[in-house]
Amino acid sequence: MRKRIIEVSGVHTEFRNGKRVNYAVNGGEYVIHSGEIVGLAGESGCGKSVLQHTVFRLLPENGDVISYGNAWYDGHNLLDEDSGKGFLDSVRGNRIAMVFQNPGASLNPVIPVGEQIAETIREHLKMSAEDAKARAIEMMKKVRIPNARHRYYDYPHQFSGGMCQRIMIAIAISCNPEIVIADEITTALDVTTQAQILELLRGIVREMNMALLIISHNLGLVAHYAERIYIMYGGQMVEWGSSEQIFRRPAHAYTAALLKAIPGFRQSREQKLATIEGLPPSAHTPPKGCAFYPRCTQRRPECGCDREFEMHEVEDGHFTRCICRELTDDRNYEKVIRPDWTRGNVLLDIRNISKTYVAKAGFLGRRIKEVSALSNVSLQIHEGEALGLVGESGCGKSTLAKSILGLTVPTGGNIWYNGKDLTAMSRKHRQEMQKEIQLIFQDSGSSFDPRQAIGDIIGEPLLVHGSALNRQEYDREVENLLSLVKLDAELKGRRPHELSGGQQQRVGIARALACKPKILICDEPLSALDASVQAQVMNLFLELKYKLGLAYLFISHDLSAVRYMCDNIAVMYRGHIVEYGSWEQMNQTPVHPYTKALLAAAYVRNAGKRDACMMDGIAFSRNEDDEKVDLTGCPYCPYCSDRGEECTRAIPELHEIEDGHLVACYDAERRARDLGKLLF
Repeated sequence: MRKRIIEVSGVHTEFRNGKRVNYAVNGGEYVIHSGEIVGLAGESGCGKSVLQHTVFRLLPENGDVISYGNAWYDGHNLLDEDSGKGFLDSVRGNRIAMVFQNPGASLNPVIPVGEQIAETIREHLKMSAEDAKARAIEMMKKVRIPNARHRYYDYPHQFSGGMCQRIMIAIAISCNPEIVIADEITTALDVTTQAQILELLRGIVREMNMALLIISHNLGLVAHYAERIYIMYGGQMVEWGSSEQIFRRPAHAYTAALLKAIPGFRQSREQKLATIEGLPPSAHTPPKGCAFYPRCTQRRPECGCDREFEMHEVEDGHFTRCICRELTDDRNYEKVIRPDWTRGNVLLDIRNISKTYVAKAGFLGRRIKEVSALSNVSLQIHEGEALGLVGESGCGKSTLAKSILGLTVPTGGNIWYNGKDLTAMSRKHRQEMQKEIQLIFQDSGSSFDPRQAIGDIIGEPLLVHGSALNRQEYDREVENLLSLVKLDAELKGRRPHELSGGQQQRVGIARALACKPKILICDEPLSALDASVQAQVMNLFLELKYKLGLAYLFISHDLSAVRYMCDNIAVMYRGHIVEYGSWEQMNQTPVHPYTKALLAAAYVRNAGKRDACMMDGIAFSRNEDDEKVDLTGCPYCPYCSDRGEECTRAIPELHEIEDGHLVACYDAERRARDLGKLLF
């Protein structure tokens, strides 16, 4: 029988600004037992992080913040004003530890990482400096920091994002806590790094018999690791149960809608992604009755009544706040009109593009290191084609996009657009061509001028590129662009901060379409969005593709999204294209070991399990400190379990193993034969 470690119930948190009150948490509750992994999921803004900050008293302590409720831990109510704070101060960081979302903001940039771990140990375990250092090195080894003894004195900026997150985990586990709270720790990480971090954390939790609370808006990720899951919406828990119960038999309409919005590998490309229409409830004026009522497709009149809906048990250990006893399948089965795509004329021809950055130091700028971001990359995009470019962070995807747009100058190779060499053009002529190649940013909101109205943001490209429109025609064109991305014309007078994340991304798309481009370069356009908003944006991308005849370069590390969106997919690793093929080839019979690793790290909605089409058991042995690895052969060679002697001597070239399927691997033929491919 597991021991109950922490029990939270009836937590309320209000933020006051004069007479305005925002109800951030309206009855938060959960229970965690020893050695248990629990997930807390929900859309951004639903109150997940605020709930944890309330329970562990990390909110500002002033009259503008009011919180109350119960959070029982070791016989103490952590929210009790008299005894809770003093007790919590003695156990926080020691018996209760947190790992935050952004390690860069949590680590001190002027103190070596080893010293930051040792400081926590000295503070809570009262060890000597020498013993604390030894334990800090031990913790660095436990979280698989290579050369831990030597890297003890390195600073945070000398580590990658994934390695910084490991340092934060080392700090959290250094005092053998009973419970670790992991708050959105994988949001900024690519898919394989996510898998490494969470596999590592799960192993440590089991080894040290800790409890773990994973907070995330990625429901597939939560289900893969958690034994029980809590679903939060509108500041309150709406459902909880085992991972199996939540994914197989969701009992709340919001949970069911959230699951249907996830583009898994079993999602048919012929059907539109199911979306959750509308916006989450306002914290200032929460709706009466069920918080999900305004967006629910299965709502009843009684759902909107002015009364509280209590949690009730639908099966053993499975609770919901929804009064619908049987949820019908309300998935949007509207078909995607995908005309038969055949290769047309080549629109963009990238030939042997290379980019090398030179690091310099000293007064005279002495060259100390060369870093190759791109190495002889060749790709073609045809008219009306959606080409997916996938790979981990730092592999060169964004550098390639910047090279196409002229934001960085390649050190070798050529980029041809419609038969014209962009790399040989003058700045003036290139600017004229750039009207036809537009970029959609990862976070469109951060690319907007916060002082500009939405209408001015969308219409600015028309003015920059000298469009001869009078004021009336200009306004009509802006309204047409808003209508094209399914936004109301009344939004043109609002400022960016007044729009949701999904609306901001649509405005970014509208701005990119203003000059009637032929190619859209989408640089990680979905990674900052919730699953439900991702579905809306992907449906929009597809509709525009076929309506306007657009070609896409869709850059992402999410293979499930790329598979749904794209006609062909290119996989990049350390500046090299290692595999290229159609979506069917890449999805069903991937050949390169790195492509298999990406697939194995992708999370789908199949009850938190990896899909049957995935290659299970891939070892993520990639060392994120790999800039120090000597690579004279295949760039993936140090991390490949099937490497041979020839792999260490020279970089393999892309070669065709079947029609349209290219692989850069010396062992490609054997791998393809094992998968049953018909070679040539």
